[in-house]
Amino acid sequence: MPMIGDPAPEFRCITTKGKVNFPGDYKGKWVLFFSHPADFTPVCTTEFIALAKRYNEFKEINTELLGLSIDSLHSHLAWVKNISAINWKGEGTVEIPFPIVADISMKVANMYGMLQTVAKTQTIRAVFVIDPDSIIRAILYYPMSTGRNIDELKRVILSLQKHDADNVSTPADWTPGDDVLMGSPLTLEAAEERVKDAGDDVIAYEWYLTAKKEKKAEPMELDFKEIKDKIWLESEDGKTIAYIDFPEFETGKVEVTHTIVDPSLQGKGIAGELTKKMAQKLIAEGKKAELTCSYAVKWFAKHREYEAALINPEAEYEKAGSQQGMACGIPKHKK
Repeated sequence: MPMIGDPAPEFRCITTKGKVNFPGDYKGKWVLFFSHPADFTPVCTTEFIALAKRYNEFKEINTELLGLSIDSLHSHLAWVKNISAINWKGEGTVEIPFPIVADISMKVANMYGMLQTVAKTQTIRAVFVIDPDSIIRAILYYPMSTGRNIDELKRVILSLQKHDADNVSTPADWTPGDDVLMGSPLTLEAAEERVKDAGDDVIAYEWYLTAKKEKKAEPMELDFKEIKDKIWLESEDGKTIAYIDFPEFETGKVEVTHTIVDPSLQGKGIAGELTKKMAQKLIAEGKKAELTCSYAVKWFAKHREYEAALINPEAEYEKAGSQQGMACGIPKHKK
């Protein structure tokens, strides 16, 4: 069974997207390689729906997804088709965009230690994070009854990428933008120097525990009138689309499903003042923002440092004096 730091074992297989030569086909990319116990099971189905909905976020951080179970290819294909008709939590249906390995011989599952130790007839919920050099960087196991947390899987990858880019470590509960940890000094002189040099950007809790602050973008003052003039609604294929277009942002568009009516916009269904506040919050965190008026708020990564951090919509609804909702996110579609 491979361990962290080992090269990812090689194999050739058939998947729902065709033949795969692993890890050769994924050189230069991060891979989230995961197994599930069985097709047509409840927990696995919710995991695949959740991963499919977040697929573009993983693509944005140079990460591919690859699933596996010891079911047949025909079982995988039938299950994938079935999943595409499920409206989980009323958030709409999704297609499964990533390949699933059909490992009916259990060869790959045995190679990666993905089988249960007792029965050895089902794969467990194993996760292998493999880097662009095909080295295993993280291994996680989950019990049969517990679905995986997609935010945490993504956070692990972002943490490893942060380490590789800046030679730092990430503390407990870290998310992108939080303080990072510097390596412990190796000499007495270095320890004394570290404490002495502590300041605004470096916090020395102890000589061996030093945090480095992440640089964040300065808040940008936005003119409400400018925002109002650059937001408009259009009808496309029977749907109402909200557009936002001004220099500080990319041109973006989103479907309007639930809106807050703002009197200053003559009842057009766009909450301008709330848009400004939430946009300022995102910009202050070094992120770009777009308008969306949907309960199913989607957050997309535009930069590797971006991590989903939902603004509490309930509190914002109360401030706006409305039962409806809106928030800001990252534009994914060009007009």
